[in-house]
Amino acid sequence: MQKLLLAVGLAGCGGAALADIIETPGAALMSCNYTVECLDEEACTFAQFGHDVDLPKQMPGEADLVLGTGPATGTAQVVNGVLVIVAHDGNGSYLLSQTPDGLAKLSVQFADPLTVVTYHGECVVTG
Repeated sequence: MQKLLLAVGLAGCGGAALADIIETPGAALMSCNYTVECLDEEACTFAQFGHDVDLPKQMPGEADLVLGTGPATGTAQVVNGVLVIVAHDGNGSYLLSQTPDGLAKLSVQFADPLTVVTYHGECVVTG
């Protein structure tokens, strides 16, 4: 039921309709997997990288990217029908965008040295 509600809510993308995308109490869990990695200006390569996301019950709200290095905390909101999560931790800044059909891009920016890594894949609500 949560998968359907999230997909319908994101596809609808009306301000009031987004107020209660996920029906059950507490946060929902989303799983993301990426198959392409692009480092700065270098050519993109195959990747096997994934992480979970703790989504808020209502949008906008607080979200956590659950990474191998620990959580990156930020905010989740729907912008023009796309789920957008901006998060930070001691390692860098993260921008995750997901379309209603599950396509996802994660941009990771590190300050020292200044580096940008972009991952291409998909995310699905799992719980």
